[in-house]
Amino acid sequence: MKDTGSIVILLATYLSIILLSVIGFASVGMTMLAAHRIQGVADFAVLYGHDRSVRAGKPVAGPLNVEVKRFLSSAQSAERLQVISADSWVAGEISHLRICARYQDLLGLRIDSLTICRESAAKSFLIG
Repeated sequence: MKDTGSIVILLATYLSIILLSVIGFASVGMTMLAAHRIQGVADFAVLYGHDRSVRAGKPVAGPLNVEVKRFLSSAQSAERLQVISADSWVAGEISHLRICARYQDLLGLRIDSLTICRESAAKSFLIG
């Protein structure tokens, strides 16, 4: 019995598996990058808002909302974000922020279709 088949089909299959693996790993990496970027912006936004809204050692919800929105609209780190929602609130001495956004990546892989939500909080400490 003589086998006259070609290994081209086998090589094409291996190449397609490798290509799909590379695209999958790149997508996961870009999604992780986007999540970390959104978390960083949320951390900075809540710190910015908290710092400017503290009165007598406690944050005030009205100024916190205004300052968080100001940060998200003017900060250079938030330029690549399309903010879907940004909810800030105060619980005791702690300022909270929940942000949902889309990140526009630098490589053009269109990660901006994915909405990622992150939370952050800030608390002031008085040193006496």
